[in-house]
Amino acid sequence: MDERLLCSRHRYPAIPEGYKISRKDRTNQVGGGVAIIFKDSISVTTSTEDPPLAAEHLHFQIRTDPRTTLRGSLVYRPPGPRASFSDAIADFISPHALASPDYILLGDLNFHLEQNNDPNTTTLLDNLANLGLKQLVNTATHIAGHTLDPIFSASKHVFFSHTSALHWTDHSCVHFTFRRETSHLRTQPIPHRQWNKIPEEQLFSALAANQPTLTTDPNDAALNLTNWISNCADNLAPLKRTHRQTNTKKPLWFSDTLKESKKTCRALEKAWRKDHTADNMTALKNATREHHHLIRTAKRNFFTDRLDKNSHNSRELFSIVKEFSNPSASANAVTPSQDLCESLATFFHRKISDLHDSFHTPLNPLPRTSPSTTGPTSTRKKPNPS
Repeated sequence: MDERLLCSRHRYPAIPEGYKISRKDRTNQVGGGVAIIFKDSISVTTSTEDPPLAAEHLHFQIRTDPRTTLRGSLVYRPPGPRASFSDAIADFISPHALASPDYILLGDLNFHLEQNNDPNTTTLLDNLANLGLKQLVNTATHIAGHTLDPIFSASKHVFFSHTSALHWTDHSCVHFTFRRETSHLRTQPIPHRQWNKIPEEQLFSALAANQPTLTTDPNDAALNLTNWISNCADNLAPLKRTHRQTNTKKPLWFSDTLKESKKTCRALEKAWRKDHTADNMTALKNATREHHHLIRTAKRNFFTDRLDKNSHNSRELFSIVKEFSNPSASANAVTPSQDLCESLATFFHRKISDLHDSFHTPLNPLPRTSPSTTGPTSTRKKPNPS
């Protein structure tokens, strides 16, 4: 992603080979604008709507394979009043943020995000947190020590990497990683009977036609009743198996309440996509805000209960803290490269050489001193034979 500093009549003559550019120039002014540079092998779709806020923007969708899509918005807000921008940006990106769990908001917002006591910054962070977006950049991105170029995302597959200084601007280049592993879905047969297609009169007549055999033994009576109902069910609604791809891995804090809340959000999203009314948008935003609140509460209660139950088990406590601090092992994964392998081999070679030198006999050993040589006398007493 690149914030452009050229006016609309200029073009990029030095785009690297094998790359393309999609741009949105600043309207009615000279200079400014935003752009995204991407490889030819990646499918990128961009859109530019007229925003209800004083900022240049570019919406994009990056698709690397049929199942992996990264949606986001690149925004540049020029310096100026910030009071109304916090509410405007939240309302502007809410349809895009709610439409995809892998959504990112990045760019230059000209907010000092490291100042927690700034009311404008607090309002901006709270409004974006209600959409489930979290600020990932934890270091300065400007030469003056301010965090002006954030990355907001609710995705667990987006990780902030590092920043690097640029010689031609006072902003740093912010690097992040989008790593989404394909979930291993397995086909699970789901048995079901189509009871809703059987008329009520046909069911009652089938039950009355084949009465179970009467007996005084409770075990035999239960067995006869089970066989009677099973035979009627097999004749009227035979058992069918539908194969569905399900992902059985769910977080331990996931509950039925969260499941119902997620269904409510999806239903409201479908209703909003159908008519795009303000009432449905408000209901969707409120339901999404409540859903994220339930998720935070469920996580808090889950880890609190685990800490309370293992208050006397130090090993389990350290394991819980490590799991809570590093929720994803892939977040700190290092990209393999030849330089990394060479540096690792050099490190181990140096360690082995140091160990070898420590066990090597010195070339000039210290001379041995005879007992008659004058020196400090020992204060050790001889044992007293008794």
